[in-house]
Amino acid sequence: MVIEVTDKNFKEEVLESDVPAEVDFWAPWCGPCNMVSPIYDKLSEEYEDFKFCKINVDENPQTSMKYQIRSIPMQMFFANGDKVDEILGAVPENVIQSKVEEILNRFPADENGRLKVILGSWIDHNKNHAEKIRKWEEKAKDTGGVADYSQILQAVRQMEEANEQLAKVLIEL
Repeated sequence: MVIEVTDKNFKEEVLESDVPAEVDFWAPWCGPCNMVSPIYDKLSEEYEDFKFCKINVDENPQTSMKYQIRSIPMQMFFANGDKVDEILGAVPENVIQSKVEEILNRFPADENGRLKVILGSWIDHNKNHAEKIRKWEEKAKDTGGVADYSQILQAVRQMEEANEQLAKVLIEL
């Protein structure tokens, strides 16, 4: 079911939602808006872990101004209180469905999915920094650096080992 939101309940329904949300900015006089509306009705029945909303731009000017809506239909996607993506115009169902799937992959609604995203991000972040440290270590050797960085390098190696353990846990999830 698509939820009608207003200036008054936008924060509660969209920004404070426990699951990712799509908001269709529309108006009753907008032909393309009326073309995509049934797509959102259909998708709202297919996805239990995604919230579909619509807001009439004529009746809710504050939210429309806040998000700088200048053309409709405009679909904005929100997760964890932030706008994370958008689609402008009337697009086919497969485009909208692909966007919903992409958002769910980036911002899963279930706790296990959220943990996987957090761990994956953590692992990638640490790998990138470990690579930077290795490059720095090579340059420092070449310059004949006087300082002893052995404690730093030892800690980096320990982080890499911890990262490997986290990667194994992530695979098991």
